[in-house]
This record gives sequence, structure tokens and C-alpha cells, in this order.
Amino acid sequence: MAFGLGRRACPGDGLANRIMGLTLGLLVQCFEWERLNHEEIDMREDKGFTFAKLVPLEAMCKARPISKKLVKHEI
Repeated sequence: MAFGLGRRACPGDGLANRIMGLTLGLLVQCFEWERLNHEEIDMREDKGFTFAKLVPLEAMCKARPISKKLVKHEI
């Protein structure tokens, strides 16, 4: 619904969805992720249209060694 429907739908809908998938894949591949607190994750949802989490998930990322090498060579 974010891109509209029908004749007036956003022409970039397909591109945006593909870019989001690629970006998420790169974030998982290039970084090591760790939660800030190791308590059980609260999966309750807040009220609203997008069903955001009631308690946001806080995480810290650290670049994987292979991604550091790739960035260093491209600069």
C-alpha cells in the first residue's frame, strides 16, 4: 500500500522492493550483529498502521573482516 495501487501506482515499486532485499542481504553478509541486552526479545506490537514493535530492538553491528578488506581495496 505504500506505493499506491492501480493506474496511479508508483513506477519505482519493483525497483524499491529489489533494492530493499539487496540492502538487507548486504547488511547481514557484511556485519556481525549482537543485541545490546541479552534478555528475551519482546515481540509485542504497538498500535498503528505499520505494526511497529512496542519495545524497539537495539543491536550493535561490527564489520566482518572480509568486508573491511573489500572496502580498503576499493578506496
